[in-house]
Amino acid sequence: MLIGIDGRSLGPLKTGIGTYLHEILSCPPFSSYATNLHLFSHHPIAPPADRLGLHVAKATYGLPWYLFRSHKVINRFNLDLFWGPQGLLPAHLLRTIPSVITVHDCVHQAGLTYAPSVPYNLLHRYFLPRAVRRSAKILTVSSFVADEIRQYYRVPTAKLEVIPLGVSSRFLLSNIDSTKINNVLTNFQIEPPFVLWVGTLEPRKNLGKLFAAFALLPSSLRRRLTLVLVGKKGWGQRKMVASLKALSRDCRVLLTGYVKAEDLPFIYAAAQVLVFPSFYEGFGLPVLEAMAAGCPVIASDSSSLKEVVGKAGLTLDPTGPAEDWSQSMMTVLSSPELRSQLQERGFLQAEKYKWNNCAVMTYDVFRAIAK
Repeated sequence: MLIGIDGRSLGPLKTGIGTYLHEILSCPPFSSYATNLHLFSHHPIAPPADRLGLHVAKATYGLPWYLFRSHKVINRFNLDLFWGPQGLLPAHLLRTIPSVITVHDCVHQAGLTYAPSVPYNLLHRYFLPRAVRRSAKILTVSSFVADEIRQYYRVPTAKLEVIPLGVSSRFLLSNIDSTKINNVLTNFQIEPPFVLWVGTLEPRKNLGKLFAAFALLPSSLRRRLTLVLVGKKGWGQRKMVASLKALSRDCRVLLTGYVKAEDLPFIYAAAQVLVFPSFYEGFGLPVLEAMAAGCPVIASDSSSLKEVVGKAGLTLDPTGPAEDWSQSMMTVLSSPELRSQLQERGFLQAEKYKWNNCAVMTYDVFRAIAK
């Protein structure tokens, strides 16, 4: 089975979709048939396995290249299937090539509040419905996203396949070398104890609520803590910067920038708690990674987070008062018993999500519809 894949997300600074694609291609059966996989990208990428077919074009802007020019290369191959793991397909992909897309969220439907730009919003509003109609199967990472696709695009349930993401074994507390934690923290200038947030810094992450909740902690507790934000800068930084400047001087906030996957488990393991107040998530991988590493979680009860967190963490309304979030933080930080309970529940919840299962289920879908 010869499979073509949109590989644009496999750049040096992988975020959610890049992690998703990297992990799946690293697992069997994909890793066992690497010579049958062809990745197409507009820029150099880091393949997760040897022997993969790499086809790299030279283009400044990835999305226009993918939509309007990538077909010139892709259509040369006698593919049995083409997979769009970012939810879109080349506009002129040959009709004789069956296709599958993975939809991670429908954030473009929420308007410009959550979408990074007008062009991004418009392109997805036009080309995602086309990809939905064109695809033989639509993979979604959560039941929440599947429900959104049914609502927005009137897709029959039989065309949808919910395949949750997984947690890499590197995040399991039992696999984290505790002797290396201090070195990693020192490299990023992180001083324990600290409250953690992980993700791409952008408006839908609701960081203003996190800053306000942190500032409301009792001064005796707050002065001992650092709020650590791990992740690269996204779009819409102005409000976040303004919120940061509004904090009192005794609120210590550290922005580490992007952290590689091999260092992230040590930071999770050392954190007192992960606080994740997002307005909208298609899945929410950081909460599972934190749970696997033994870090208690406080998260939103909105979008996909309700199903991903389950009863393994504390959940709150992301639009609720900052006082509620601050109180939950204080409760977790001051109660070793609660922290222990959340840690044990988190281990059990994270155990349900495995990349091997995700890869096998995905490959089974491909095999059923390939020509």
